[in-house]
Amino acid sequence: MASLNEMISAGQICCCLRAKTMFYQVEGMEQAGDPSVAESRTYGNMWCSQTQSVLGPDGQAVDLEQCRPGRGCCETA
Repeated sequence: MASLNEMISAGQICCCLRAKTMFYQVEGMEQAGDPSVAESRTYGNMWCSQTQSVLGPDGQAVDLEQCRPGRGCCETA
């Protein structure tokens, strides 16, 4: 699975979507087969950088499934 930064750069998800995992990187975790990698791929809690909330500007929840092209408030790269 691609990182959030990669998905944003590719225009797959809204560039306003944020998660803590976007702000740090642990090198070598995947190569070492660390089981926490699978857990970290869920990205944890997400928020919208426009509203600083778990709700987007349209009042709907933010997540990987919803914050995609086609949503009225979605901004892609």
